[in-house]
Amino acid sequence: MADKTDELLTNYYSGVIDTKILLRRAELQWRPNDDNAGIKSLNKHTRPLEDMLARYEADSILHELTKQRDAIKRLETTFSEETKQIVQMHYDRRERLSWVVISLRMNLSDRTCRTYQKTFKDNVAQTFNELDIAV
Repeated sequence: MADKTDELLTNYYSGVIDTKILLRRAELQWRPNDDNAGIKSLNKHTRPLEDMLARYEADSILHELTKQRDAIKRLETTFSEETKQIVQMHYDRRERLSWVVISLRMNLSDRTCRTYQKTFKDNVAQTFNELDIAV
């Protein structure tokens, strides 16, 4: 049974998290943020870029998605290239590879590939717990 960590890793390797970040930024960019609708202010300065960046910084959803993506990227660098390839092949749902195909491509046993994947998944779950990042 897949858990939340599996779902998060599937979203990361399938490109869903990056797509959600782009969509959220587009949503924030085009959302009107006028607190005084209908009231004209004489001293209002228009700084669209600064206002947009402030909305990005203040948005909790965008911040959480970015933290998730960056944490997985940093953790990914601590593992071997072999482990990264196995994890990517397993969690990328665009190709939907089975363990047999993954083991044949990596020239390793099925059990070894599963062990590498489980170690990576456990480290991600532990890191997210320690950093208090929502899964």
